[in-house]
Amino acid sequence: MAVDPHPPRAAPEPRHFQLPDGATVSVRPLVPGDRDELVARYGELSSRSRRLRFVSAPVHLSDRLLDHLLDVDYVDRHALVATLVDEPGAPSVGIARYFRSAADPTHADAAVTVLDAHQGRGIGTVLLTSLVETAMENGIEAFTADILWDNAELLDALRSVGARVMPGEPGLATVRVDLPPVPDGLRGSPLHEVMRMASADTPA
Repeated sequence: MAVDPHPPRAAPEPRHFQLPDGATVSVRPLVPGDRDELVARYGELSSRSRRLRFVSAPVHLSDRLLDHLLDVDYVDRHALVATLVDEPGAPSVGIARYFRSAADPTHADAAVTVLDAHQGRGIGTVLLTSLVETAMENGIEAFTADILWDNAELLDALRSVGARVMPGEPGLATVRVDLPPVPDGLRGSPLHEVMRMASADTPA
């Protein structure tokens, strides 16, 4: 019987962070029970935020796409959810995830998305820092993201902050950036700037 080299791990414990505006955000792993929450929060994203997160942004999340997004093992496929613990119901306001590359296990496709109403509060930075820490613990050395070649202005900006831009799938450029030490090495790093420009948030 074949043995899975990366068996699923137990979900990491939630962590709490204080945002610059004084609010407290909890960062916890995505779990199967978040399915309805993903659907609801996706509906709150603007069309621009959806395009930044998905190359071909659907109007609604299909069951197949939801299955894919919820398929996490906390090693090769990991996702974190940010919730505002001080607000009624502790609503989720952002998500960060990575999927390890099958071709190169030291690389992973990554994305950070924060609801439009909560962008610019530093939630993206909290999520990204937590994601980088977990990724490095799991042997990942670089994050990648796919950007449309048509978005030449964004690609030029990404190159200017140290990202490597290479051909990807048809019509797409693959942007790659090395993971920096965290937390002190993240702010102002190429990765921080890449995710700020290529995600649906502007980390504070």
